[in-house]
Amino acid sequence: MEYTGERFIPDNDGIEIEAEHIHRYKAISSSLKNMKVLDAGCGTGYGSLLMSQYALNVTGIDISDETIEWCNSHYEAQKNLNFIQASLDSLPFNDSEFDCIVIFEVIEHVNKEIQNSFLKEAKRVLKPNGILIISTPNKSVYTDKSGYHNPFHISEFYIDDFKSFLKQEFKNVKLYNQSLYLVSSISDEAMKERRVRVIQNSSIDTEGKYMIALCSNGENPASYIDLSSVYKYDSSFSINMSSLYASSKEGNYSQDHKQSTVLVTDEDNRFSVTFDISHLPDPSHFRFDPVENCFCICNIDEVLTDGEVKSIVPLNALKYQKRGFLFMNIDPQFEIRGEFNQATFITITGYFKVMTPVEISEIVDDIYQQMIQTIKKNNSIPPQG
Repeated sequence: MEYTGERFIPDNDGIEIEAEHIHRYKAISSSLKNMKVLDAGCGTGYGSLLMSQYALNVTGIDISDETIEWCNSHYEAQKNLNFIQASLDSLPFNDSEFDCIVIFEVIEHVNKEIQNSFLKEAKRVLKPNGILIISTPNKSVYTDKSGYHNPFHISEFYIDDFKSFLKQEFKNVKLYNQSLYLVSSISDEAMKERRVRVIQNSSIDTEGKYMIALCSNGENPASYIDLSSVYKYDSSFSINMSSLYASSKEGNYSQDHKQSTVLVTDEDNRFSVTFDISHLPDPSHFRFDPVENCFCICNIDEVLTDGEVKSIVPLNALKYQKRGFLFMNIDPQFEIRGEFNQATFITITGYFKVMTPVEISEIVDDIYQQMIQTIKKNNSIPPQG
């Protein structure tokens, strides 16, 4: 998809802009368990994908046919996720269909007439206790104080305007501020402290660059959803697709026996992926590729199946590195052998982390130093005979 600046595309914007976008979805995703979610103005679908790891199912809509086609082709492996072309002012859904509607950095891209129509439509398709989670730039900070005018923004909001707008259709409105700063983090050893004491320079605005609102006409969503959080990041967000190859009758791996799914990690870099193997012709072994086209550290902790696992072997790892095997190539692989004649599923759990440029540099430097030491050691051995 061509990058124009209107839609956020992971790996195309700066890492700071990426962090702002990813943080919003990360902050809400774990609260969406068992919910039917609408992602309005889904763009490239990265947020829909993140939410689908927790929600019962997610539907993404966008006005652009090209965008919807791109999302459907890139995320087809995620079975509880779908995308359709639709406009904000005419949502093609039944009354009371969704538990939650998410619309991040979209409402400012349309005029006031469409904004008001969307709000009515959101109320209509939400269940009585449904939640609208909406974000938009704070015009005072984003535009007025910065002097920057986004050419794709048609109608921005000040804080009071935003609250008044939302309260036209929703009686409960809880507002959050979001801004990106250089942050030094201090936390307890176990990383379990949830409270955060904010220490900031007096020159920093108390208003956020972005406003995020929780809206409802039923139970106050602020009573069970809290967006207050600090998002730690050190590299760009990427969508990792893992694959499982089943052996053929000849014992080879081929595209004919390949399945793919999205590999998403939690805060501790843990992952769990499940594959349906009930339709496969009696495989004796599998090859699991946790990711494609990047360096990583990965380890399989456990394989759950109704078959029998006999061995798990990394095929092309360089060495074991702290939490997992170090793969300094673009095609990390594990081979899983056992008895799977009547098996119907296989679930793989473990540790996975894409290596940052800093980590890659440190490892390459370490390998280089080891080579130098080996050369020096060999040159210091006196000739024999």
